[in-house]
Amino acid sequence: MANDENGSRSQPSHRSQQRLLELTTDDDVVDGNFERAARTITETATAILEVQRVSVWLFEDDRQRLRCVDQYERSTDTHRAGTELEATEFPTYVDVLRSHRSFAVDEARDDPRTEELTDQYLIPNDIYSLLDATLHDEGEVIGVVCHEQTDSTREWTETERQLATEIADVVHRALRNHRSRRQRQQLEFRRSLLKAQQEAMPDGVAVIDSDGEFVSYNDRFCDLFDLSPNVLESATTDAAFESIRSQLADETSIEDVTDQLEAASGTTETAELRLRDGRVFEWYTTAVAGDDGPVFGRLWLVRDITDRRDRQRELELRHRAIEEAPIGITISDPSQADNPLIAVNEQFERLTGYDEAEIVGRNCRFLQGEATDSEPVQEIRTAIDEAQPVTVELRNYRRDGSRFWNRVSIAPVQDETGAVTNYVGFQQDVTERKEATRQLRVLHRILRHNLANQLSLIRGYAEEAASRADGEIREMAEAGIEEIDRLLATTDTHRDIVQLLSERPTPRRCKIDVVVEQAVETVHRAYPEAEITVDIDAAGQVRAVPMLEEGIEQVLRNAVAHSGTSTTQVEVTVTGDAETVAVQVADEGPGLPPEEAKILTGEQDVEPLNHGTGMGLWLVYWILTLSEGSIETDENDPTGTIVRLRLPRSEATP
Repeated sequence: MANDENGSRSQPSHRSQQRLLELTTDDDVVDGNFERAARTITETATAILEVQRVSVWLFEDDRQRLRCVDQYERSTDTHRAGTELEATEFPTYVDVLRSHRSFAVDEARDDPRTEELTDQYLIPNDIYSLLDATLHDEGEVIGVVCHEQTDSTREWTETERQLATEIADVVHRALRNHRSRRQRQQLEFRRSLLKAQQEAMPDGVAVIDSDGEFVSYNDRFCDLFDLSPNVLESATTDAAFESIRSQLADETSIEDVTDQLEAASGTTETAELRLRDGRVFEWYTTAVAGDDGPVFGRLWLVRDITDRRDRQRELELRHRAIEEAPIGITISDPSQADNPLIAVNEQFERLTGYDEAEIVGRNCRFLQGEATDSEPVQEIRTAIDEAQPVTVELRNYRRDGSRFWNRVSIAPVQDETGAVTNYVGFQQDVTERKEATRQLRVLHRILRHNLANQLSLIRGYAEEAASRADGEIREMAEAGIEEIDRLLATTDTHRDIVQLLSERPTPRRCKIDVVVEQAVETVHRAYPEAEITVDIDAAGQVRAVPMLEEGIEQVLRNAVAHSGTSTTQVEVTVTGDAETVAVQVADEGPGLPPEEAKILTGEQDVEPLNHGTGMGLWLVYWILTLSEGSIETDENDPTGTIVRLRLPRSEATP
């Protein structure tokens, strides 16, 4: 900058004004990139005012500290930042900043306005003269631009003070643009965050202003009502409501929702909308209001609660079914100490005589007493330890002390990961059946004892007659002996049936191939002349009562004994699928009479004149029934019968 005739600097040169204009329109200044703008400004300021150093400082911590945003050293062409000065240590200097738009200090180290900076800032930075222009915002000083003369003192002109002020204005403009930019970015961030939050919500979301226009919404809101975004962006709520109204089972139900738009209060309302396609929506709306009360619009949340309603109805149905079930039902929680009961139905209360309050929180063993057998109790404990279902019958005690026979079935309840969360129990009073069975067994023992004694006596007479007679009399005596032996065998089978029905054993896991091979071996020893072939195509575990082997033996014996040929041929095959295993026995005999086949399939009614003669077949039927299996019969080709025993697979291994 040139000097005038009096030795003072002239008015700002055209070049200086051009540089100031360039600063004002600089991209970083305009865009609010403050740090880059500050670097550009300090570099340009050193050139305009021909000083060695220019720095920009901002107040921080409620104007308790000055921090250097940028300091440019012209001689080394370097920038640095971060230097801090405690404002409390330089109160006079800070007061001058607050009271002057700009001020020039020719002798900075001796001037009262700046001398307190001498030791800490002026001398360490080789500063002799200062030209400072303050930054103001809404009447408050927020910073300062320092032009620093090093090496020697300098007399500042009024023109230079004007230039310094204009440079400070550019800094303030860059800072203001920077803050505006940050506000825009924060606003955009909040809008993006709000949009992301809305889109992340499983519910439909919409915000409507006080004029009835959509301010924002998420895709879920559009999807729920099959609305086009164009409808929401280019129209008021009236157009959207018309589209929604046509989908409702009751079109008038939308009126409650539209009335809420008119409400100026800050109330929160809910409504339920039923659509023609069967869906049910929950509509939630609340006012969007300022802190001082004005309502700007409303927020809508729409949730599809169809599945929830269906689950609720299903749960209510299950609850009614449990409460009205004719057997006692309990639920226990193994995650709590001692696996206590947490829920029971009314039938369990009636069965035991205890109220729910007396039951919940206790282990079900409180029903046990002196007459309770330890074996079924241990069976239950073992099943629970192994997370397996179990069915036992044991003596229990009611609240009044009376005893009853309780048929208890317990099964684990698993969550989606397979972990056991609860145990469900079913209790049934089987006292009458147990008493009837006990009486039946007593009668059977008496009958069998007396019958066996009398038949043995008659058999002795027949044997004596056969030994003394010839011809037809001898043949009749021998035939009588055979019939007596069959009657004795029938009483043995009757004993097995009575035992099976009275004990009703719980199905157990067993290896079907082993059971079949053992049954075939037993029958082959009894009928060595019979040709029994075995083809096991499906091995593995099945669930059956322990007498399964005897049941298979009965079918094999029936096939061999009624073959009707000199050479008995019986084929045994074992096949299976994912859920069941079938044991098939095929013979070439005359075929199974229809009344005997009905015994196996459970179609035979026991009547005085039509009851079937196959006691062994009744045993097979009950074995398969208690094993939760089934029996099928077919005709063999060209002659004979096929009996197929189908049993459920067991997924677990023993």
